[in-house]
Amino acid sequence: MKKLPLILLLITFQFLQAQKEKSTQMGLATLDEVKLTKYDKDPTAKAVVLYEHANVYLDKENDYKTRTDFYFRIKILDKTAFDLAEVNIDLYKENSVIDIKATTYNLSDIGAKTTTSLASQDIYTTNPSANYTRKKFTLPNIKEGSVIEYSYSILNPYLGIKDWYFQSDIPKIKSEFDAAILGNYNYNIRITGTQKLNKNNASLKKGCIYIEGIGDGECSVYSFGMYDIPAFKEENYMLSKENYISKLSFDLKTYTSPRGVVTKYTTSWKNADKKLKTIFFNNQTSKKKYFRKRLPESILNNQDKYSKAKSIFNFIKNHYTWNKRYWNSNDESVKDAFDDKVGSAGEINISLYNSLNAADIDCNLTILSTRNNGLPTKLYPIIFDFNYVVVQVTIDGKIFYLDATDKFLPFGQLPERCLVPDARVINFKSSSNWVNLKSRIKTAKNSNAKLTLNEDGEISGSLLVRSQGYEAINKRKSISNSDEDSYLESFENSNLNIEVDDYNVKFENELEKPLIENYDVSLDIAEELQNKIRINPFFYDKLETNPFQLKERNYEVDFGYTRKVNFYIKLTIPENYKVISLPENVAIALPNKDASFILNASQKENTITIYTRLSINKEVFRPNEYNSLKQLFNAIIQGQKSYIVLEAK
Repeated sequence: MKKLPLILLLITFQFLQAQKEKSTQMGLATLDEVKLTKYDKDPTAKAVVLYEHANVYLDKENDYKTRTDFYFRIKILDKTAFDLAEVNIDLYKENSVIDIKATTYNLSDIGAKTTTSLASQDIYTTNPSANYTRKKFTLPNIKEGSVIEYSYSILNPYLGIKDWYFQSDIPKIKSEFDAAILGNYNYNIRITGTQKLNKNNASLKKGCIYIEGIGDGECSVYSFGMYDIPAFKEENYMLSKENYISKLSFDLKTYTSPRGVVTKYTTSWKNADKKLKTIFFNNQTSKKKYFRKRLPESILNNQDKYSKAKSIFNFIKNHYTWNKRYWNSNDESVKDAFDDKVGSAGEINISLYNSLNAADIDCNLTILSTRNNGLPTKLYPIIFDFNYVVVQVTIDGKIFYLDATDKFLPFGQLPERCLVPDARVINFKSSSNWVNLKSRIKTAKNSNAKLTLNEDGEISGSLLVRSQGYEAINKRKSISNSDEDSYLESFENSNLNIEVDDYNVKFENELEKPLIENYDVSLDIAEELQNKIRINPFFYDKLETNPFQLKERNYEVDFGYTRKVNFYIKLTIPENYKVISLPENVAIALPNKDASFILNASQKENTITIYTRLSINKEVFRPNEYNSLKQLFNAIIQGQKSYIVLEAK
């Protein structure tokens, strides 16, 4: 017989059996569920989860590994939801899956419930990466109206409990999570999202463990549930849905061994900072001697710290090619990356940190969770909440944040993915602190068109576009990634009424200057209506659809950075035409002028001038500001649909 640790041999089997019996068994689909044609609480839903359940406990039959029994029953209402019948179970290293069962329920011609079960030979195994295997299967005989039901169990030899998502992109009628956790495991339990729990029970079960020489131990028993959960709908301008979707998280705080030794997994930030150097940074933060030998002497001998820091930043930025990876954890090696001239964001920015240290520039590493990742928990440190690192530099009391992964970033500007409200500055010599990584550089786009309408109804002239901040970065990337013909073809495809006759660009490689583009253009924007001409002057960068479509939004609108978009057009018309009407003036502003839009049209003799400005003056808007923001963008769309109407004299 295989020997087990004493603590496991002495667990009360009756308690474990009782917890196991909480798991949901197959065969629960009803005829009424199969007959269901729509979900009344969300008639637009393509599918609805009828019931889902997870149950966590120790499995005495499988070496007392942590076992989670999963159960799902889902109604397919539309063929666009057929992908829900394709199930992928990802397993980390020594995790394993057992007891996979799956059944599809349909309605027969006589209105009876039929069943089709998954065959074992239709379960496949793949290896998507070195650390993961994947079990995959597709439920058979899927049709519109099918109910799919499946269950499986995952055996986990590791510490920790995976998050349970009460909410997803389809509505759910009932979602429940049960767990029995040994008392020597202490978790911080968090609920994320706006939805409220309908069931939240916690209790202690005494005597579930007996430890020789210590006595009886306890188990924590949890039961959570949410009912009638709406679908989570993603929209433009948001951080990762992980910040808002309703889910349950277990963060392991401490583990106490049978001998009473306590291992802390969640500690104070002061203690966590000490571990970062070895765990998160993989001992790569003390390589300044290596980089001092590789920096050009001309840089090291520079006595002006600001100029020196910029030179080091540009040296590292131009030396490396970013491999698009954020963080490789214990695989990071700045020396190997430097030799290969290719690295992750971690390797590149830690190389920058070491190089700045080598040049005696005051700097600290700053860790963060990118915008496409969940926000870190600030109440207590969870190191692996973070997936990215940048460098904080202080020169003459002024603070800069640097990321050397992007060749188009000027000194002091972070990529958009790093614009997050909470980042942690790691100071190995003194206390660390939280910072908000706002953009320090203004983003704006100014478009200035000077056009002439000739007597044949043709419009031509010039368009000057001046971009700065993130507008300039994105434009420079587009210009660099294609030849001029391809770039202009893409420009014309995005602005169908424009034909470019000539083009030139200024300051393409001078990153700290605005990018200036000059176009000579011919426009097809004049419509002849008997003896009248109708012209839509908003021929460039027109907003076609409102980015905000939801009836209500329960999470913030996060633009990432403030911005201004100005459009100015001066149109000269022939002497033999008179103006019948111009676009109506518009002025709309949110409270405190957090955002605003103006449109102003005027005429002086044979010259028509139109000016618009959109200003987004703060990064984040609360849910109660959503409708006002949506109305503002509706006003932009309506304003840009308006016309200049001319009539022949």
